[in-house]
Amino acid sequence: MCNERRSKVKDGGSENSRKFDIFIEGEIVDLCVPSNESWVIDQWYRWFNDEKITAYLDQGVFPNTVEKQKEFYEMLLAGNERIALLIRPKSENYFSGVVSLSFIDFKTRQCDLSMVIGEIRSPSSLLYGMEAKCRMTEHAFEKLGVERINTGQVVDLIKWQRLHVLLGYQIEGIARKKFRKGYKVWDVMMSSCLLEDYLKLKEMRNGSLWPGKQKMFEMIKNLPEESPIDRLQEWLHREREESWKKM
Repeated sequence: MCNERRSKVKDGGSENSRKFDIFIEGEIVDLCVPSNESWVIDQWYRWFNDEKITAYLDQGVFPNTVEKQKEFYEMLLAGNERIALLIRPKSENYFSGVVSLSFIDFKTRQCDLSMVIGEIRSPSSLLYGMEAKCRMTEHAFEKLGVERINTGQVVDLIKWQRLHVLLGYQIEGIARKKFRKGYKVWDVMMSSCLLEDYLKLKEMRNGSLWPGKQKMFEMIKNLPEESPIDRLQEWLHREREESWKKM
């Protein structure tokens, strides 16, 4: 059952009550159930008209509208193929993004995880995304019972990809020219978190994948400058070139 939180915000000189239906409660963010209330849809649909936000997304080719966002919301209600939750910074009156589990397959016990950060109003936005992904990962393993979570990002987002190892996500390969937008194409880094990876980290962190805000900040600071992703990119490029020349 969702926990209801009511917050008072001043909007145009008047106080309005906003209801947040919290589905997963966290330390610095809560993951909330979307609704078709105008103040929710108005935030949500605008992200997908922002060129910076949609640079590496399928969205942004055609304009998004309130009506289209409401249709997407209705689609979420109608089926069980996707879980989409809005990321709300703790005790704030806005949503900073959306995180979702899609392609949920109970036969193969796997799903995909994706996230969009649409509002950056605080230096803590990076940690918002980290905890949101962490809490959704926990939900996928603990509640859905999957044994594998798949993710992918274009190579330009390698800095973000480097952080994911702290949540159990391991790089598996690089798909050449997998993402295209207009005439531009990018390689895509493919990674996954397996149930055994999750359980190891959970045990190391006293029963929770999220180690706490301060500990996560320290772990990020202590990451080595070069990661396995960097070495994999170099190795793949070198091996491809050498193999091609030999042939």
